[in-house]
Amino acid sequence: MNEVRELPFVSIIICTYNRKKLLEECLNSIFAVDYPKSLYEVIIVDGGSTDGTEELCEKFRGIRFIVENKHGLAYARNKGAEMAKGFIVAYTDDDCIVDKSWLKNLVLGFQFSKNVIGVGGPVHPLRPEIIPKKIYVEAALGLFDRGEEIKLVRGIITSNSAFKREIFKTVQFDERLGVTRRGKLILSGEDVDFCQTLIKRGYKLLYTPYAKVYHQIPINRIRTSYIVKRAIHSGISTAKFFAKEKKSRIWIIRLAVGRLAQSILKTASDRSFTSCYKLLQLASTLLVCLTGFDKILLNELDVKV
Repeated sequence: MNEVRELPFVSIIICTYNRKKLLEECLNSIFAVDYPKSLYEVIIVDGGSTDGTEELCEKFRGIRFIVENKHGLAYARNKGAEMAKGFIVAYTDDDCIVDKSWLKNLVLGFQFSKNVIGVGGPVHPLRPEIIPKKIYVEAALGLFDRGEEIKLVRGIITSNSAFKREIFKTVQFDERLGVTRRGKLILSGEDVDFCQTLIKRGYKLLYTPYAKVYHQIPINRIRTSYIVKRAIHSGISTAKFFAKEKKSRIWIIRLAVGRLAQSILKTASDRSFTSCYKLLQLASTLLVCLTGFDKILLNELDVKV
């Protein structure tokens, strides 16, 4: 893919909360990218950190620091897009290290087609050697890899993504999905929902293996107990996502049963840890739908179930 003649101005958005040390390493990598510094800005959307995050950001020239008191990544990502000045809005996470050519390769992806509204790349573990092979589950560890070819895909991961800013006038991250203040649930799904909404509207998403990001995975997540917990919570997120279809409860339960049946067959076939993770996730989804627990979590969706 040839370089563009005129590089666009990009707004890089990082959402953070009390992770000053990780954020500093992330920012060091961003300010070292192979992209003209006059053509990108960095927006930090902070959830009210108390560990000196704001003071850290003051040390970096050109950072715009915004406090978003509403809880959840969807709120923070939307706030960042709202404040962005760039033609393109790029996202990464505070616990990620970006490759030197990351930003340029994301931007180049938009040349593929005028209908490409979003471009994403892989998220690799920064220290792959610390992850036992048997529990290497992308979805649970915040990893993403769709191979070594540039291609159109149905979804990209938000921690390594870029979108044309114009799309946020009509589509935003659904703030009713994802993180909740109720307990300590590790919920998600707003990024999947965002990508699927774009696809349904006829837009294209492009994956490029050349825009690389590396995730600093905490040691406490490299445990079977965490993977199991994440699968159960992911199942709850899936139930919330199903409810957005505004179908009857019978429809939702049938969908959950169908997917669970497919997962059982796959798990019996390959017996991989990833298949077991998916099986546990869908079992959690079905349990949530059958018990009506989703009513507590989904009441803000105003969906008849």
